[in-house]
Amino acid sequence: MRMPRLLARRPRPAALLTAGLATALLGAAAALGPTADADIPAATPKAHPAATVTVDTADLVAAYNGGWMAGVAALGDGSKPTYPDVVADGSAPGTVAWMDGWTDGQADALGDDNRDGVVDEDESGWDCHTMGNRKCGPTVPAQCLGELDFADLCATVAERPAYAWTDADGTPHSVAAGRELLTRITAVPGTEEFAAALFALDTQWAQHNED
Repeated sequence: MRMPRLLARRPRPAALLTAGLATALLGAAAALGPTADADIPAATPKAHPAATVTVDTADLVAAYNGGWMAGVAALGDGSKPTYPDVVADGSAPGTVAWMDGWTDGQADALGDDNRDGVVDEDESGWDCHTMGNRKCGPTVPAQCLGELDFADLCATVAERPAYAWTDADGTPHSVAAGRELLTRITAVPGTEEFAAALFALDTQWAQHNED
């Protein structure tokens, strides 16, 4: 008995080639991913929140105190401020606090009240016996003892030398030295009368000796 023939068309070679190429291209596209000109949005990096650095106040106080003690120790018996030989991040809060402590510690030890690195005559660290001209203020003349409000002016008058001057009509005048002039004041030092006599002598000197 003969089986019936199935009426089916045999595929042509050209059709088979086209189908094979299409399958191969789809497979390659899947493997390579989207093409450069595909309409796919570009990926953007995810933003990270800004980091906030907090510093414990107790740590800063400890750093300052540590710098203060280190500065005093490094100063020793010296009379000039020194600088630490350390390597650190100068912008770090702890480093800044430590350096402030170093500076203040040495300034306190030296008596450099204004923290400018130099002990001046009006600062607590000034020693008139070893610094400057080594003169510890004006010596109070005996004629000025008891004068408190204008003691400096009295000492200035006492140190002035004798001088001479000529008036408008040509008459010469001579003035004794300051200490001699003070002995001629009958008022008692510390009184208003003595102060007035001091100012009179000072004015007379200025008129004939200062331009």
